[in-house]
Amino acid sequence: MKNGQGSMMAGSNPLPKVLIVDDVVGNVKILASILWGGYDTLFATSGSEALELLSCQDVDLILLDIEMPDLNGYTVLERIKSDARLKEIPTIFLTARNSTEDEVRGLELGAADYITKPFSSSVVLARVQTQLSLKRMNRQLAELTRELLAERQFIESMVQTMVGPVLEGPVEPGNSHLRYWIRPLEKTSGDLLMVADSLKHGHYYFLGDISGHGLSSAMLGPIISYIFYSMTDRGGSLAEIIHELNHYLKAKVPPNIFLAGCFIGVDPQYRRMEVWNCAMPDGVVFRGKRQLRRFVSRFHPLGIIDTLDGDPEIIDLSPGDQIIFYSDGMVEVSNHQGRELGIDALIGIIATMVIQHEPMQYVYDRIIDFNGSEGQKDDMTIAEILV
Repeated sequence: MKNGQGSMMAGSNPLPKVLIVDDVVGNVKILASILWGGYDTLFATSGSEALELLSCQDVDLILLDIEMPDLNGYTVLERIKSDARLKEIPTIFLTARNSTEDEVRGLELGAADYITKPFSSSVVLARVQTQLSLKRMNRQLAELTRELLAERQFIESMVQTMVGPVLEGPVEPGNSHLRYWIRPLEKTSGDLLMVADSLKHGHYYFLGDISGHGLSSAMLGPIISYIFYSMTDRGGSLAEIIHELNHYLKAKVPPNIFLAGCFIGVDPQYRRMEVWNCAMPDGVVFRGKRQLRRFVSRFHPLGIIDTLDGDPEIIDLSPGDQIIFYSDGMVEVSNHQGRELGIDALIGIIATMVIQHEPMQYVYDRIIDFNGSEGQKDDMTIAEILV
């Protein structure tokens, strides 16, 4: 192996380093002369010599002959691509062959390009420059991706701090009147579950589903959380909270962003619930082992129209009633055949949980079983209020 004569440049920046691998010395000299002045060239006259050189030298690009006596170019390329340190180095095959089959084989192994013999100076320079430019852009893209990922993680942590942690899997606090589970599609969830006590109006429960999922949806979470909790603290009614949320979203966010939500107020003194279902799936109330009532959507999602017309649904309650509500990710989860679970099947699973006094884990397990290896497509949340 030998260093080429064009290894230095007048400026302070090092020249791109190109390794030429060919068992014919004449071909090496031709390529070296073509690259003279613009590149730092290294030479190897066999595949094994090239691999030895690569073990101790960093290069920017490899020109690799296919037909060599000890290790052919295909074998050398396979070894390069199996090495984590070397696999990103662009490799251009040198060949006298011009069949489609040979090109396909090389490209499948990871070759970046082909240069055919006899060599054309303009073609060699153009293809070398193209591959080095692509490598440089890929490096810049990878660095930009790392920076964006770091910024995303910072924003996610800020959103989670302001909204509260996203809890995955079943959550069943000891003597609480609420049990739930949330399974976000990404680290930050577009589903929001909030609970607050109102001095004037009893207990408030809110399950929201911001259009889309992930960080773009979750960014609205802190604002929605602030409006919900601050207005509750000031004694606001559910109607006032909902209308304020609708007004803010309609005025401040793009028209393709909206909030579906199920707002429930439970008055323990008068044993009744007030429901504002704004484009969420049907919720259900169980009494004992019997389904008492479904509460369906009566309102548009928040942020679409200027005002919400209509009255909430009022349901009388008894001690021991179970109120269960969920986001559309629970209904729209699909199996490997592409079939969605659907609202009736979901309520059937919930009914079995209620009748058999199963923990929330039961619904969680049935959903995961149905989904199988298909993969989650949306945030999934389910909550149960015990009266």
